[in-house]
Amino acid sequence: MVCIFANGRYGGEMDLSRCDRVVAVDGGANFLRSKGIAPDIFIGDADSVSGETMEWLKNHGVEMKLFPREKDEIDLELALQQFESEEKVVFGWQGDRLDMILALFYLLKRFKNTVLESENLVIGYVEGKKVLPARPGEKWSILPLGSDAEGVSLSGFKYTLKGAKMPVVKPYGVSNEAVSSEVEIEVKTGGVIFFRWKKEPL
Repeated sequence: MVCIFANGRYGGEMDLSRCDRVVAVDGGANFLRSKGIAPDIFIGDADSVSGETMEWLKNHGVEMKLFPREKDEIDLELALQQFESEEKVVFGWQGDRLDMILALFYLLKRFKNTVLESENLVIGYVEGKKVLPARPGEKWSILPLGSDAEGVSLSGFKYTLKGAKMPVVKPYGVSNEAVSSEVEIEVKTGGVIFFRWKKEPL
């Protein structure tokens, strides 16, 4: 598993035992430095990294992949590209830039083996079929992303579906509930984004 640390908000404890590689994306390096965790690689344009952190990265022999500030990709996209074929989890993805978060949701359509994770929430994307871990009572939302999703089946939830259509302009998949330790999401045409609330949201 590749663990990617972005330049966003952090809170709570994170399980890093699953991380085979640690990647700092631009300002995410500041967070890693505060925790004394030297990444394996730094990726970004360095516009949100302190000078002290840059020096710390160099002193720890971190591989540096620097890019120009004016480019067509956001820094996190560059990191996802670097590890395109590998399973990835992104931390520190939340922040005030809702446009960045929306862009990241669309990147999940391209990098399907990626999840976004925070203290309270796991977000991922499904085309085809996925069986996912859950806890009974957890709140889940499943929504079409980008276009209508068809042939949608949900099991392991309070509200199940079988071969249903989920129009992108009718988001009725908000606020479902897991009723088992595993849930199954299947989509025949298009794709859906899921939100698994590990803690009850406000």
